Amino acid sequence: EEENEAAAAAGGSPQSVPRLRAERCRLQGALLALASHFAQVQFRLRQVARAGPGEQQRLLRELEEFAFRGCPGPAPDEQEKQEQSEIQKEKQRELILQLKTQLDDLETFAYQEGSYDSLPQSVVMERQRMIINELIKKLDMDLSEDIATLSPEELRQRVDAAIAQIVNPARVKEQLVEQLKTQIRDLEMFISFIQDEVGSSGKAEDGDCECGSRKDGGSSSKPSTQPAGSRVNPEDARKLRETGLHLMRRMLAVLQIFAVSQFGCAAGQIPRTLWQKDQASKDYSPLIKKLELSVERVRQLATKHQQQDHVISPTDLQDTPLGGRDELTLAVRKELTIALRDLMAHGLHAPSQGMSLVLAPIACLLPTFTTSPQTMHPWELFVKYYNAKNGQAFVESPARKLSQSFALPVTGGVPVTPKQSLLTAIHTVLTEHDPFKRSADSELKALVCMALNEQRLVSWVNLICKSGALVQSHYQPWSYMANTGFESALNVLSRLSNLKFNLPVDLAVRQLKNIKDAF
Repeated sequence: EEENEAAAAAGGSPQSVPRLRAERCRLQGALLALASHFAQVQFRLRQVARAGPGEQQRLLRELEEFAFRGCPGPAPDEQEKQEQSEIQKEKQRELILQLKTQLDDLETFAYQEGSYDSLPQSVVMERQRMIINELIKKLDMDLSEDIATLSPEELRQRVDAAIAQIVNPARVKEQLVEQLKTQIRDLEMFISFIQDEVGSSGKAEDGDCECGSRKDGGSSSKPSTQPAGSRVNPEDARKLRETGLHLMRRMLAVLQIFAVSQFGCAAGQIPRTLWQKDQASKDYSPLIKKLELSVERVRQLATKHQQQDHVISPTDLQDTPLGGRDELTLAVRKELTIALRDLMAHGLHAPSQGMSLVLAPIACLLPTFTTSPQTMHPWELFVKYYNAKNGQAFVESPARKLSQSFALPVTGGVPVTPKQSLLTAIHTVLTEHDPFKRSADSELKALVCMALNEQRLVSWVNLICKSGALVQSHYQPWSYMANTGFESALNVLSRLSNLKFNLPVDLAVRQLKNIKDAF
């Protein structure tokens, strides 16, 4: 009450009472520290007065150091420490901002004076920021999230997807133009061939009287019984042939334009109507849903097994036939791999090579020559990638053979890149499964198990998705791969990246290998 009255008398409010109490406590602590310091000085002076001549000099030096050390203040509490830390951080931010401003001013002054060749850093950053903002607008990129929270790989994937949305249609148009040029050249060659055939047949007709009139090795001859007036004038025959060829050329050109514009088929390209017969719908949302469900199931099983410290070892797999009793292994091989296979197979086809380029302009209008597109397994994409990157020569290099024999690292401390690990994995799967004639599904399952064991499933699939030559030559423009770049599927698969697996890779060939070893 006395403090409240004192605060009211001093013109303060009752809310200032805690502050006054804190100040009084600090003053009392400072007074106590000062009295203690003064008492220690008196005690040291008394020691100096009573010491001998030899000790007085040393005690005086210690007294001097103690006196100039200052009076120790009271120990600050946690709140004061936090306030002091915030004040110090604010001062540091102000100092950094001030230093940046001074550095920008110094660079600007030096650039204006001519002693600094390059532009000031602030000007360069401002122009780069303007370029980046314009690129984001042009590419229609979604950067609603904070850029600082995204990893460099995620930023690179988003930029690649945005560029693919612009570049892929242009590439498709260029490919269509090249196909049209090829068809025109083939038509010209075909017309020249027809013209030569007609000319040679005309010559044969003109000489028929000589060949037909000879008999018995040409020993005797008969006069020709063909009336003279029935022969066609050579000039009229030439005009007739030119007129027929001109009409044929115009007809083929009109049919080609009509087929490309209405049916979308061209040389080396599968007609879109064929896919409508084989596929009831081009919607890939059910495939995405199927992949999400399989990933969620595998994630739950893997989390459960990790909590129980469950590791799939070869001895465990030998207790059950083919290791098929393990739920996690079954989920990975029969659900996750199948879902990934179906999504990668959306719009996937082998290049058509059985259709003649001469019949290509009117192939859409002739059901007789129309064939169904050749299907292609996603595992063949990995094999094509392996062959395109010369994977066998990479894996079977002498350095890698020696490293495998002596278990020594071949990279010299450099981390193995996803490309190198993918080529090695494909080589391992081919080496183990091809001698036993295993199916493409079995080899893809082995690759997925190996990718999960090495925590590289997303990076390996991403390498296939970013291979422009494979995507352009084996995927239709409306496919999920060509439209989205497999982005959402990679995000779904990334949910398994932080989980550790120890799945069997040679499950499809283990018994066959054991039988072979037994004999």
